[in-house]
Amino acid sequence: MEIVIAEFKIERRVRAMAHKLSEDHKASGNPDPPVLICVLNGAFMFFSDLVKDMGIEIEVDFIRARSYTGTDNSAGVSFTKELEIDLSDKRVYIVDDMVDTGKTMKAVKEKVLKGGAPNAKGKPADVKVVTLVDRKSGTYPVDFTCFPNMGEEWYVGYGFDLDGLCRNYRNIYDSKS
Repeated sequence: MEIVIAEFKIERRVRAMAHKLSEDHKASGNPDPPVLICVLNGAFMFFSDLVKDMGIEIEVDFIRARSYTGTDNSAGVSFTKELEIDLSDKRVYIVDDMVDTGKTMKAVKEKVLKGGAPNAKGKPADVKVVTLVDRKSGTYPVDFTCFPNMGEEWYVGYGFDLDGLCRNYRNIYDSKS
C-alpha cells in the first residue's frame, strides 16, 4: 500500500484544527462549552487526537452511523448508538473521518439538529461539520477539514477501514496501491 498522508502531517493538521475550532468557538460568543460529537467508527482516531489538543473546555458525545458494508453504501444509513447529551443552545461540532456522498452526514446532522438526547429541551445554537479528509468531488458542505480536495481512493489507516480492518495504522494509505 502507498502512503497518501504520513503520520507527521496528520499530527500537524489535527493540532492546527484543534486550535482553529477552539478559536472559532471563542469567537462565537456562546458561553457554554462546545459539544464535539464523534461519528463512529471511522472518526475515533481523529476525534481522540483532536479533543486532546483543544485549548478550551468541551463536552463530548458519540453517535454510530453505519452506511457502508465493505465498499458498498447502497443500503442507507442506520444508527446503532444514539446521542446522550442535551444539545439545547450549544455550539456543536460533528467530527467525522470523511464526508463521501454526504448521505451519512446528512442523517447525522438531522439527528443533531433535533437536539441530541431523547429528553432534549431544545435545539443546538449552531452545528458545524468537521472532517479529516474531504473529497474533490464532495458536494456536501463541510465547515472545517484538515485535508481538503482529496482524490477518490479508498483510504485505510488512522480510522479508515476496509471491511473493519486497517483502522489502527498510523498513516493513511491508498488501499488499492
